[in-house]
Amino acid sequence: MALTRRNFLMGAASAAGIAAAGLDAQAENKTAGAADAQVEYATLLDIEKCIGCGQCVEGCRDRNGHRYPEVKKPLPAMFPPGTKDEDWSDKRDVDDRLTPYNWLYIESVTVQKDGAPLELHIPRRCLHCTNPPCANLCPWGSASRQPETGTVSIDSQTCLGGAKCRTVCPWHIPQRQSGVGLYLDLMPRFAGNGVMYKCDRCADSFAHGELPACVEVCPQQVQTIGPREEILALARKLAQERGAYLYGVTENGGTNTFYLSPVPFTELAQQVKPGPGKPTFAPVADSMAQAGNLTRMLFTAPLVGVAGALVSAARQGQNTGQMQTRPHGAVHDPKVDAALSGGLLKKLWVAIALLLGFTGMMQLPVASRYGIAKIPGLTWTGDFYITLNIHYILATLLLALGLYWLTLQIRGRLRGRLAFWGKMRLAVLGVVVLSGIGRVAKNLPSITFSPGMTTFIDLVHLGFAVLLGVLCLWLWTTGRGAWREDG
Repeated sequence: MALTRRNFLMGAASAAGIAAAGLDAQAENKTAGAADAQVEYATLLDIEKCIGCGQCVEGCRDRNGHRYPEVKKPLPAMFPPGTKDEDWSDKRDVDDRLTPYNWLYIESVTVQKDGAPLELHIPRRCLHCTNPPCANLCPWGSASRQPETGTVSIDSQTCLGGAKCRTVCPWHIPQRQSGVGLYLDLMPRFAGNGVMYKCDRCADSFAHGELPACVEVCPQQVQTIGPREEILALARKLAQERGAYLYGVTENGGTNTFYLSPVPFTELAQQVKPGPGKPTFAPVADSMAQAGNLTRMLFTAPLVGVAGALVSAARQGQNTGQMQTRPHGAVHDPKVDAALSGGLLKKLWVAIALLLGFTGMMQLPVASRYGIAKIPGLTWTGDFYITLNIHYILATLLLALGLYWLTLQIRGRLRGRLAFWGKMRLAVLGVVVLSGIGRVAKNLPSITFSPGMTTFIDLVHLGFAVLLGVLCLWLWTTGRGAWREDG
């Protein structure tokens, strides 16, 4: 079934039909609404067709101009001194890079093909990753991926402009505008720095069945949009027929934007130097792959803790000659009791909990701003992926240790019991763990929460983590113990 660029390619179309749609500009229309499709959409950009006319850039601006930031000046002074704001409000006409007012630009390069120079013009914008780190790692859920369409967007109403999304994006796509957004109503000097902006495939129009502006206005039909699997099949078919090359299929674990090029993308990457607002065409590994591996390890931690406790209890039971029998019949080794109830276990627990809280705070964009990453030995705090991986490993150890202790307690292998404040601390910790599990699940490619739910989980996790720290500090300063020794 042939379709024009004025309508979406729907899930019922065959791969052959999509190919016809991409190649036949005169095919007849079909009425279809994106909001009702409920499929993940992808875009194929045949860059050899692009003539660099810039109509896609102008179309994007015309369609989305009402959503551009309107800055409140003067911009607030930032703390600490030296913190830079980013103000593009007087440079709205810049169109040779990504900015908060330019979500799409044309990159032109000259390469060699078959011994002759070839000029290529390449529309550059967000690639809309299938497992986007910007959405996974945004502390407030402002960046999110819509599972119905595969579009990755940023909510300007909740974004604080910390720019973590830009830092973790392999192409550093989102761009910041200071002096606008929610942070102005909170702590404008100390937290936040504006709002992040990027292409969201004209989400407000898309929801009502309209094509993204850049696709709609292109006179050369450079872009073809439709269900991801079918667009991917078309991209591979054309690449095979032409001996061409694809970018975006496997980069960063997969995206919903496929570039089709007559020359290898390594050559394109050599011709253009990436910089602020100018993404690379270099190979990009899956930035969330390590987090996925650590997530699997995290979910096995409770089993490891329980198994370790059962093995430990069994070994104690085999050597009753060196045990002391309690009135209620449980057997104990005084050295093991001391180590587990008030010695080694407690020290390990406290150390891991403190490090876990620290690495959790470093998930917020504070390490670079407040100079923590400049402290010798703490430079790693400026890398969100390193702090995330360490946070996961520490959470794994804490879960294993907690289940180890709990199993021994249930089996009567520990001397003593939790006091009232120990139970309170355990309850708060339980909320931290459960909300943390929810946040970890959010990072999996197959699980998507709404922005509101993500924000709720993040605030609960952060709030109860702070409460746990305050509670522990209060118990320590007042001398109230969490553990009560028997007899």
